Amino acid sequence: MKRVLGLIIGIILLNGCTTKNFDAVDQIITSAISEHIFPGAVLLVGTADNIIYEKAYGHFTYADDAQTVTTNSIFDMASLTKVFATSMCMMKCIDSGLIDPEVPVIDYLPEFNNHGKEAIKVKHLLMHNSGLPAYAKAGKSRRETFDKIMNIEMTQAPETYKYSCLNFITLMRVIESVTGKMMWKFYKEIYTDPMGLDRTMFSPPEHLQAECLPTIGDSSGTHIILQGKVHDPLALSLEGYSGNAGLFSTASDLAAFCQLVLNNGVCNNRPYVKEKTLIPFTTLQSGTRTYGWGVNNYKSSAGVNMSETAIGHTGYTGTCVWIDREKDIFIIFLTNRVFPLDKKSVTPVRRSVNNAVIEAVFGE
Repeated sequence: MKRVLGLIIGIILLNGCTTKNFDAVDQIITSAISEHIFPGAVLLVGTADNIIYEKAYGHFTYADDAQTVTTNSIFDMASLTKVFATSMCMMKCIDSGLIDPEVPVIDYLPEFNNHGKEAIKVKHLLMHNSGLPAYAKAGKSRRETFDKIMNIEMTQAPETYKYSCLNFITLMRVIESVTGKMMWKFYKEIYTDPMGLDRTMFSPPEHLQAECLPTIGDSSGTHIILQGKVHDPLALSLEGYSGNAGLFSTASDLAAFCQLVLNNGVCNNRPYVKEKTLIPFTTLQSGTRTYGWGVNNYKSSAGVNMSETAIGHTGYTGTCVWIDREKDIFIIFLTNRVFPLDKKSVTPVRRSVNNAVIEAVFGE
């Protein structure tokens, strides 16, 4: 009863300050657009039960007649694929007893058994302490890229942190080995279809590509070169179906996953995973990592106002999400900062936006 009352009071307080200081947040984002840090963005702030603030900013490109960004616009999630797709699928496989994170990867992928990699467990891939290198050159085909990763040598011993895209491509292969289907199909069946998320997908169909913010352009910032196809080279070599990148989505669709996390595996009164399965994905496990997510250490893109236990992740294209279970709040901030020539850093803007959002909502 006390918890319910607290939630009600919290909701009243949050609703009461919905627009109180969000002008400051808007100013930070519009200033960044005017400085050509990114041409467009969407911000969405919510709690376990409500959306507090949602707004679109800017345009798809810097052209005078460029398409206006809306809250329904689709972004290339880049590495947010790791947490909103691959980690979610891994969570379901663990929940169903199909995968044990303490088991060596070679138990699921015999082709991975080379160069001493028998010491790598599934959990090491999830926490980026497998010893695998950060990245690898893409092959000329999907098969060649997989073969390169399966046969790659470690660059350090397991249980030593190094953020690696190869960890999550390998996790995708583990998921596919136990489910007997491509991860994107499993993801669609388990999450996006039942959750009604029809703008969350890998390899957007042609009719939706024009609604995706572009990621590569010419030097003028007005001509689009890449739109609706994954920006990441490894994911592109895997035909857009990868565990490290390749997911396309909207802020409102991602909000459903954030609420699932805040509601201990439940979304719209439907349970997707057990609360106990969610625990290692939302609490510190090693260094500054959970299974999949990073944990706030006050030097991250979270800024200084979120709880130390908040979990978050960024994407190379300009995407960023933080979930603070202590404060019952999540912040989704999506941009296409790589357009047109991948020269601007969005990290200071992310910190400023997150700081200003927490100040607007909680007065901190």
